[in-house]
Amino acid sequence: MKKRKLRIDRILVAIAGVLIITGIICCLFVFHSNDNSSGPQATVESNIDRYDYVLTSNQTPLYKSFFKELETVLNQEEVDEEAYVTLLTKLFIADFYNLENKWTNTDVGGVQFVYSTMQDNFVLNATNTLYLYVESNLYGERTQKLPKVKEITDVTITQDTYTYNDQTDPNAYVVNATWSYEEDLGYDTTKTFIFVHEDTKLSLVEIR
Repeated sequence: MKKRKLRIDRILVAIAGVLIITGIICCLFVFHSNDNSSGPQATVESNIDRYDYVLTSNQTPLYKSFFKELETVLNQEEVDEEAYVTLLTKLFIADFYNLENKWTNTDVGGVQFVYSTMQDNFVLNATNTLYLYVESNLYGERTQKLPKVKEITDVTITQDTYTYNDQTDPNAYVVNATWSYEEDLGYDTTKTFIFVHEDTKLSLVEIR
């Protein structure tokens, strides 16, 4: 009887040990999961409802200044399209090519200015090219040097006919732009951007 009781006691001790270890693992898993979800969160500071443009708190001062200008332009009774497309270009550059404020390589900038049906492919292409080697900064520990857009130095605009997705816009905008960074790290400084009319707004369809 004593041997049997001793064996039962050992089994109970073993079961208790397993339960304790399982509990510790579960607690660590929950803690780790919560820790991952507690990364930085951006808040909405302003928006232009009619055009679905949103300004978030994690944007740079340069971007925020352009966004304020855009609000003024789009709130006019008659929108000046050249001023509109100029600011769209500046906003896109200040967001897409500014990697310094991005939290991960999937935090692609400028998406809201891209033609709606092209946004998914745009993000996929960006994460495989320009954003591919951007290290995570969810916990503020990144030491990697990344570009920070300093200013857009030149913007020239022409209009032309442009065909996309079996559609043609006879009044598309072709914008040549040049910009600089706080520190030259070898990133692009000049591109051509093409914007077409999408319902009531202008949207980016191509970068050359």
